[in-house]
Amino acid sequence: MAATAFTDTGLVRTRNEDALLLGGWTCQAAVGTVVSMEFSDDVPFVAAVADGMGGHAGGDLASRVALGVIADVSTTWRTPEDVVAGLHQANERVFQVGQNPDLRGMGTTIAGICVLDREVAVFNVGDSRIYSVNSGFLQQVSTDDAIIDAEGRPTSTITQSLGQRLPVEPHVTLCPRDGTSYLLCSDGVSGVMTAAGLRAAVMKADFAEVAESIVDATRQGGAHDNFSFALISVGAVHD
Repeated sequence: MAATAFTDTGLVRTRNEDALLLGGWTCQAAVGTVVSMEFSDDVPFVAAVADGMGGHAGGDLASRVALGVIADVSTTWRTPEDVVAGLHQANERVFQVGQNPDLRGMGTTIAGICVLDREVAVFNVGDSRIYSVNSGFLQQVSTDDAIIDAEGRPTSTITQSLGQRLPVEPHVTLCPRDGTSYLLCSDGVSGVMTAAGLRAAVMKADFAEVAESIVDATRQGGAHDNFSFALISVGAVHD
């Protein structure tokens, strides 16, 4: 498995409330640099992006806390039910930390993949996204937890996140390990780049070029929010 990742404050915000998890590595850099890594084929392998609630106290802390819980508990994930249980644990932990009066109301989205022996569990809570990338074909496989506008498009108002009092209802989809790659991103990317722009980006020759294309397009679009993404190449299972 290989990954190329990037997280950045953007051109308007004063701090980065996004965070990334790749295996056991986490990052919340203020000034982004494209990073490429290779990982052994040990499973489970988990990668995720978390977007701390913009404008809420402790958004940067919320994303780090959530990914810290996921990093700890995901080592025993074997089924979709395990993934759901882990996300409930992350929700509870962020909620507990948010009981501090100075942090009340903090929350975070999460979107990621858990690579298992023969399948990939795609999971999300909130509006951060996961796309499958196969032979240059891009398809969203996550579900936006967001209010839809009159034209049927998701708005920036999300309907659930980690850190809320009520139990979250995570979205988990099982996909076969067939050589498909995955793009994980916060809405700082998907809210700026068009679907056509993202499709054009993933047509580039390699992950480094894809990453540079996404970074350039997001900055040219104003980068009004923190923006983060990870490209994950998952090897196919051969019988």
